[in-house]
Amino acid sequence: MKKILSITAFLLFSFTAIFATKITVKVKNFAFSPKTINAKVGDTLIFKWVNGIHNTTSTSVPVGSSSWTSLMDSAHKSFKYIVTNVGLYKFVCTIHAPAMNGTINVTAALSAGLSDVSVNLSDKARAVINWKTKTEKDIAYYSIQRSTDANNFTEVAKVRPSVNANGVQLHSFVDENAANNARYVYYQIMMVDTKGNSELSEIKMVALPAAANKLITSLSPNPVSTSGHLMVQFNADKEGKMLMQLYNGNGKFITETEMTADKGLNNGHFHLGNIPPGNYYVVCTLGTLKEKYAIIVK
Repeated sequence: MKKILSITAFLLFSFTAIFATKITVKVKNFAFSPKTINAKVGDTLIFKWVNGIHNTTSTSVPVGSSSWTSLMDSAHKSFKYIVTNVGLYKFVCTIHAPAMNGTINVTAALSAGLSDVSVNLSDKARAVINWKTKTEKDIAYYSIQRSTDANNFTEVAKVRPSVNANGVQLHSFVDENAANNARYVYYQIMMVDTKGNSELSEIKMVALPAAANKLITSLSPNPVSTSGHLMVQFNADKEGKMLMQLYNGNGKFITETEMTADKGLNNGHFHLGNIPPGNYYVVCTLGTLKEKYAIIVK
């Protein structure tokens, strides 16, 4: 009996390994990108260093999972971790915590086989979410969830499976109410079966052309109460680098930093240094976009 159980476990692990996905997490700009990751049991997280001196360190993992810690710098450019259990994995860079943190949502792959998730724009600039399943058997519903920051999702609709449908099924949902004033909108699908088990899709993004082409979406805290730490969120239509320059109230240049940009909403951290209290401003430049913001240092 033990031999049979061992063979079954081996075959299950082998099956999982064959269909496992490699997911890249960039370590850059004093942030993890992406900050929130959806994965399935057996997937491999690959942390890739881009700039700075950081680490990736687990702060909580599901029961039965291994904790981890690894330095991330020019001499330690890659670290791999395989998620082995369903549940929530949380991690930080201990050097820059709590601001530099991340979450991995791990679910098991359901037999219905959620795949080919995509988000596109219709001719009326509506977000169209498409996905495919191998079968509708035992599926209770699909939860369509939306976010403007790729981290916090809200359900916008429940889609019921087709009745008595057999074989491969193609699905589509049109979001008529994509978030206003957001340049980028993110979607994920939660597939829930009749037993209450769930599977999360990978997170997909779409750019809304009607939204303002704004570079900086958030600068915080302002006033800067913690010496030298300014958190930044910014948009990028393609990969590149954003330059941030700090000036005092008289227009004298103080310091600058360059942040690596991925397409979509980016997170960064500007170390202002040990500067005296007063009025300052930052100039942010990415491609043809250039914006100026006043900040106060207490």
